[in-house]
Amino acid sequence: MNKKHTTNLLLVEILIAVLFFMLSATVLVKVFATARSVTEKSAAETEALAQAQNVAEALYAAEDAGEYLKAEGYVLSHGAWSRSYGNYSLYVEAETEQTDAGTLWKGQVSAFYAVHDPDDPRPTDQVLFTLPVTRYKGAEQ
Repeated sequence: MNKKHTTNLLLVEILIAVLFFMLSATVLVKVFATARSVTEKSAAETEALAQAQNVAEALYAAEDAGEYLKAEGYVLSHGAWSRSYGNYSLYVEAETEQTDAGTLWKGQVSAFYAVHDPDDPRPTDQVLFTLPVTRYKGAEQ
């Protein structure tokens, strides 16, 4: 009788150890999955920032911003230019002010990260940052 109780206790101890291992494995998988998504977002944000800075500098130097954006593959929709780069998208919004002294072009380059939720098949966009761009061109004398 005594041997039967020891065997049962050993099985219970092994069962508790297996349950603890399963719980630990579940937590570790969750931690690694979260770390991977943070790394992917960080990489996309770094790449988006470099690309947005390039676009902002090119817009500052361009004679015609619309022609530059069109040549770079941006699409005009609802008053904003947009282009997708995979995990992120860049949007360029601009307005022009005509004055007697010249033309003021004000715009902004915004980056959006496509967040993928396993429960929702449609990605949602999360704003990463916005860069302002301004250019003044004086009137010809």
